[in-house]
Amino acid sequence: MSCGGCAASVKRILENESQVVSATVNLATEMAVVWAVPEDRAVQDWKLQLGEKLASQLTTCGYKSSQRDSSKVSSQNVFERKMGEKLQNLKQSGRELAVSWALCAVCLLGHISHLFGVNAPLMHMFHSTGFHLSLSIFTFIGPGRRLIVDGLKSLFKGSPNMNTLVGLGALSSFAVSSVAAFIPKLGWKTFFEEPIMLIAFVLLGKNLEQRAKLKAASDMTGLLNILPSKARLMVDNDAEQSSFTEVPCGTLAVGDYILVLPGDRIPADGLVKAGRSTVDESSLTGEPMPVTKIAGAEVSAGSINLNGKLTVEVRRPGGETVMSDILHLVEEAQTREAPVQRLADKVAGNFTYGVMALSSATFMFWSIFGSQFVPAAIQQGSAMSLALQLSCSVLVIACPCALGLATPTAVLVGTSLGATRGLLLRGGDVLEKFAEVDAIVFDKTGTLTIGKPVVTKVIASHSEGGQQKDSWNNEWTEGDILSLAAGVESNTNHPLGKAIMEAAQAANCINMKAKDGSFMEEPGSGAVATIGEKQVSVGTVDWIRRHGVVRDPFPEAESFGQSVAYVAVDGTLAGLICFEDKIREDSHQVISALSKQGISVYMLSGDKESAAMDVASVVGIQLDKVISEVKPHEKKKFISELQKEHKLVAMVGDGINDAAALALADVGIAMGGGVGAATDVSSVVLMGNRLSQLVDALELSKETMRTVKQNLWWAFLYNIVGLPVAAGALLPVTGTMLTPSIAGALMGFSSVSVMANSLLLRARMSSRHHVQSREKPHNTISGVSDGA
Repeated sequence: MSCGGCAASVKRILENESQVVSATVNLATEMAVVWAVPEDRAVQDWKLQLGEKLASQLTTCGYKSSQRDSSKVSSQNVFERKMGEKLQNLKQSGRELAVSWALCAVCLLGHISHLFGVNAPLMHMFHSTGFHLSLSIFTFIGPGRRLIVDGLKSLFKGSPNMNTLVGLGALSSFAVSSVAAFIPKLGWKTFFEEPIMLIAFVLLGKNLEQRAKLKAASDMTGLLNILPSKARLMVDNDAEQSSFTEVPCGTLAVGDYILVLPGDRIPADGLVKAGRSTVDESSLTGEPMPVTKIAGAEVSAGSINLNGKLTVEVRRPGGETVMSDILHLVEEAQTREAPVQRLADKVAGNFTYGVMALSSATFMFWSIFGSQFVPAAIQQGSAMSLALQLSCSVLVIACPCALGLATPTAVLVGTSLGATRGLLLRGGDVLEKFAEVDAIVFDKTGTLTIGKPVVTKVIASHSEGGQQKDSWNNEWTEGDILSLAAGVESNTNHPLGKAIMEAAQAANCINMKAKDGSFMEEPGSGAVATIGEKQVSVGTVDWIRRHGVVRDPFPEAESFGQSVAYVAVDGTLAGLICFEDKIREDSHQVISALSKQGISVYMLSGDKESAAMDVASVVGIQLDKVISEVKPHEKKKFISELQKEHKLVAMVGDGINDAAALALADVGIAMGGGVGAATDVSSVVLMGNRLSQLVDALELSKETMRTVKQNLWWAFLYNIVGLPVAAGALLPVTGTMLTPSIAGALMGFSSVSVMANSLLLRARMSSRHHVQSREKPHNTISGVSDGA
C-alpha cells in the first residue's frame, strides 16, 4: 500500500466479501485484521480457508498479500522478515533516488549554462529540447518506472492511489511537452524537465517516508534485539559438575537447564534453580533498579544477568517468552485504529477520484476562460498550455498519504514507546479513550497497596468464666487459630490466605489438612472446609454468621483500622486474624497528580470501612469517594453508575477480583502480573507493577492523541489550501502558480512532515521523562520533610 487511498481500497475489498463483517487496515504496519460472520466460524480450519481466500482476492486486485500466522512465536519471525523487506525496499529506493537526482542535476546544468550564456557546444547540447526529451524518457524507464507502472495498474483495476496521481501528472507533462516540441506552430512551451524534477522530488519524499517508518518501528526492533540467539544448555543438569553446549534459543524445551553467566541476557523464561545474582529487568518493566534473584525466583528472557552465575530451568519452550507476548500484544494494538481517524479514512477512500475530477475541471476552466483572467505574458504560450500545466499540478500536489499516515504512525510510535517503558496500551482506540478519561476508580488491595498483606496479630476468643471450649480440653490459642485457618486457606490463592499460610509456617504451627471435597470459597466473603471433624470457616463477619456464629465478642474489631478475618469452628467464633497491607510509596503522588488534572478519583474496597478510610486518608482520596465492603459484582455496578453520569471511566485493579469491573470500564488498567489473565480484560497493563506508571501511560496517551490531531489538521489543511493554489486560484491576483515539480516537492514534504511530527513524539516524551527523573529525588526529600 502506498497511501491512505490504498488502505481505504483494501478495506473496501475485504468488507465487500460476504464472509466478512468488518475489517481494519493499517497503512503504517501494512496489516489488515478481519472479523468473520458467525456462521463461518463453525467450519473446521475456517481461519485458514478465509485467510487464503482474502489474501488471494487482494493480490488479484493489485495488493500483494499473504495470510499472517497469528501465533506469538511466529510474530517475531514475521516482524523480522517484514523489517528485512523494508530495508531491501529502502536500498532500492536509494538507488532510484540517486539516479533520479543525477538526471535532475544534468538537467539543471543545462539551465545554468543557458542562464550564464556559456557558448561551449557541449553545454548547448545540455540545454537542447532533444536532450531534455531523452532525459525524460530515461527517467520513465529508469528510476520512475516502478512508481508509474504501479499507478497505472491501480487505475486500470479501479483503485487509483497516490502513485496514480503522480504517474498521470508526469505523463501528462511529458505528453504536453512532446506535442509542443513536435508541433511548434501551436506556440506551446516545452517543459520536459518537469517530469524529471517531479519524479526526483517524489522519490525523495518516499525515501524519507520509508526511513521515517523504519525509525518509527525502531522501538519494536530494539525489543527484538534484546533477545539472545544462543543459550548455554547444561548437558546433565548438575550445577556443580555439568558441562554445557551452545544451542539456538528456539530449540529449548520445558525442563531444560541453562547456564547464565554475568553479563549475559537470559535466553528463556524460567525458574532459578541455583545461584544468586541481580538482574536488570528494565527492558520488560521500565524499572531501572536491578532485582535480586535467588533459587525459586522467576526470570524472563531478555533481562540482563549482572553479577552472579545462575542455573535456570526453562519453563516455556523456545520462542515463547514474555517478550514475545509483549511484541504480539503491541503488534495487535497497532492494528486497532483510533475513532478520530475514521473521517480521514472516509476522505482518503474517495480522495483520488476527487482530485482527478478537480484536475479535469481545472483544465476545462483555464482552457476556456484562461485568456480572460490572466495576461498573455504569463499564459505559458497559450491558455491551453497553461490549463494543461495547472491540471498536472493539481494531480501531483494532492497527498492522500498524509491523511492515511496521520493516525497509524503516531499510534505506532506511542505503543512501541510505551512497550519499552513497561506500558502495554492495546490500540489507538484505547489511547484516544484514555486521553479523555475524567474519572479513575482504584481498587485498594494490590493497587494502592502493594497487595501482599502480612499477619500482624492473632486474637483468640476466650470462654466466659474459664468454661472449656471443646474436646481439646483447652481454650483457643493463637497457634490453634492459625493452624485451623491455614488448613482452610491451603486450598486458595487469595492474598489473605497466603498471608495466613506464611504466618502459620513462621510460627511452626501444626500442619492441618482439609477433608477432600469439603472446601468451598466465595470471592469477597470467605472460605469454609472440614478439618478433622470440625467445620472451620474463615472470612468476613457476615460469612461466619452464615455458618452458624451468633455472638460476636469483638464488636470493636471494626475500628481496628486493619483488615480482619474471622475464624469460626462449628458455629463458634474462635478468634480473629489482623492483617496489614503496606501502602505503595508512590500512591499519594499519583493521586495528587491525577487530581491536579481535574480527574475525579474513587476507591473501592472489599475491606471494612475503617481500613478503607485509613488508606484513603493516607493517599489523599476524598473520603466521600470511598466505597468499602463491596463485592466483585458491586464494583461492576459502581462503574456502570458512573458511566450513566456520562463519565469516561478508567478502572485500576490487579486483574483478579476486579475482572468484571475492568472489562466494563471504558479503560481497564491492570497492575503488574505481566501478560497473563489481566490482559484478557484490560486495555492497559502496567508491566512494572508501579502505580506511577499510570501517570506515565496517561501522559503518553494524551501526547499521542495531541500528535494525531496535529497530523490530521496538517493533512487536511495542506490539501484544502494546496489544491486550490495548484489549480491557479492565486494566478489572477498575484500571478503565482505552481509547476508540477514544485507541487511534487510539496506533496513529498506533506507526507514527511506527518512522519516527522510522529517521530518527535518520542523526543518530547523522552525530554519529559528526563525532567521528571531529575525532579524525582527532590520530591522524595520534600515528602520526607513533610512527614517529619
